[in-house]
Amino acid sequence: MQTSVVTERQIIYELQNLEPEKWSEVLDFIGYLKHRKAAAKKVQPHSQDLTAQDLLQSGLVGLWANRDDIGDSPDFARLLRRKAEHRWEPADVAR
Repeated sequence: MQTSVVTERQIIYELQNLEPEKWSEVLDFIGYLKHRKAAAKKVQPHSQDLTAQDLLQSGLVGLWANRDDIGDSPDFARLLRRKAEHRWEPADVAR
């Protein structure tokens, strides 16, 4: 596999030759890359397994308890997984 160094000039050239309607997708991807980089810095491996008590004290349990836009949580989780897997929002699924 051959790797090449990408220059700012190449990126600007490609952006200038991209339809302006696609620019929002470019910005979304840049945001994703920034988020991924920031998230990677925060991840620290645990030296020990978490217990149920640790999980309860972490604040994750009940995190979405007060949200009124989520009905049945297993259905909502399935919907999120389906969206992530297919990168589309089914028109027939009610929120």
